[in-house]
Amino acid sequence: MRNKKWLTMLLALVISVVVWVYIVTVENPEKEATLFNIPVTFSGEDILREDYSLIIAETNVESGVTLDFHGKLSELNKLREDKMELEVTVDVSRLRSANEFTFSYDLSNVTLPASVSSQSLSLIGRAPNKISVTLAKLETKTVEVKVITDVKVVDGYLAERATQNYSEIVIEGPADVINQVDYAQVTLTRENVDQTITTSLPYTLIDYDSNVVDSTDITSDVTEIEVTQPVSMFKEVPLEIFAIDGGGATQDDITKDIEPKTIRLSGEASVLETIPSIRLSSVDLSSMESNSETFTRVINIPEGCTNLSGVQEATVTVQIKNKDIRQVRIPSTNFQFINTPAGIQPESTTTMLLVAIRANESDIDLISEENIRVVADLASFTAADAGTTVTVPVRIYLDGFEDAGIIRDDQYSIIVDLKSVGDS
Repeated sequence: MRNKKWLTMLLALVISVVVWVYIVTVENPEKEATLFNIPVTFSGEDILREDYSLIIAETNVESGVTLDFHGKLSELNKLREDKMELEVTVDVSRLRSANEFTFSYDLSNVTLPASVSSQSLSLIGRAPNKISVTLAKLETKTVEVKVITDVKVVDGYLAERATQNYSEIVIEGPADVINQVDYAQVTLTRENVDQTITTSLPYTLIDYDSNVVDSTDITSDVTEIEVTQPVSMFKEVPLEIFAIDGGGATQDDITKDIEPKTIRLSGEASVLETIPSIRLSSVDLSSMESNSETFTRVINIPEGCTNLSGVQEATVTVQIKNKDIRQVRIPSTNFQFINTPAGIQPESTTTMLLVAIRANESDIDLISEENIRVVADLASFTAADAGTTVTVPVRIYLDGFEDAGIIRDDQYSIIVDLKSVGDS
C-alpha cells in the first residue's frame, strides 16, 4: 500500500510539470507583472557638474520606481529572474539652471535584461508617474580639520599632541548644505596605549552650532584623515655636574647644589632607558675667585628626547669648604725664564705680580713669596726678536703645600725686554 501511495504522488508531480511546461511553451498566455524598486540613473550628470557647476540636489526616485509590465508569461518570468539588470535612465544633460524639472518616462527609458525582448513587453503602469529632479548650484569650500583625541595611556607613558596628514580639506555640494559646514572633525579613541598610533579615520562635518551636518550630498577627494598620536615614555632624570680640580681645591673640598635637580624627559623607551642622568658642562675650580660662586649652565637634551619640564638652564652653586684665599705679592726676583733663544738676554720690566692663592685654613698664613715661582717660557721667540719688548704668559707654581694652589694660574703674564747678548 505504501509503495502505491508514493507512486501516485510521483505521477501527480510529473503531470503538474508537464502541464506547466505546456502552458509556458505552447499556451504561453499573456500576463501582467509588477516590479518594485527599479533604480533610476541620470545620464549627463558629469556635464552638469563640469560645464555648468550644477548638481542633482533632490529627486523623488531615490528609492527607485515601480513598473507594471504586460507580456507573455515566459518573458515576464525572465524579467523577474533578471530584475537586477533593470534600470530607468533619464537624460539631464540639457538642463542649465538651478531649478526643479519634471520628466515623463516610458519603455524607451527602461533598460531591459539582455534575455528579454522589448518587442514582447509593454509598460502599462509606473509610480511615480513622473520623475522630478531639483538642481542646485555646486559650491566648494575649504574647511579646517580638527582632531579630537581620547587616548588613555598606561602608567609611565604620555600621549603627546596628535598630528594629521591634512589640516584642511575641500568639500563640494549644494550651496545651502555647504554653507552650513564649519569644520571637519576626526575622533581618535583608544585605551591602554603604550606606543605611537598611526591610523586612518573617517571625518564628520560639523556646523556652526556644533551639530553634525548630513553629508549625503557633499563630496570630497579626501575620504579619510591619517592621524598620528605620539605616545612616549617619560622619566625624571637627575642633573649632575663635574668639577675640575685646580686652584687649591678638589672634588672632595666642595658642595654642589643644582636647581632644578631633575627634569622630566619623554621619548622612546629604548632611548630613555639608556639615560641615567644629564651632565652639565664642568666647573673649573681654578677659575673660582671666591669660595662660593653661582653659575648658569645650559641643559642639553639628549637626541630623541623631549624636555617636558620646559626649563632650558640650570643654576649651579659651588661652595669650597675649609679653604681661605689670600693675595701674595711676588717680586721679579722670583721670575724664571726657560727655553731662552741663543743671543737673547730677557729682562722683566714687570717688577711685581699679585697672585691669588687658595689653601687650607691652617696653611694659608704659612705661605710666603719664597714658596711661589713664576716661570716664563720663551720657546716661541727667536734671535730675530732681540731688541723688542713683549708680553709673555707665565705659569705659577706653589711649592711645599700639596693642598694649596694658584687661582686662575693660566691667566697671568709679564712684560719682558728681549735684549741682545752684549747689550749694556
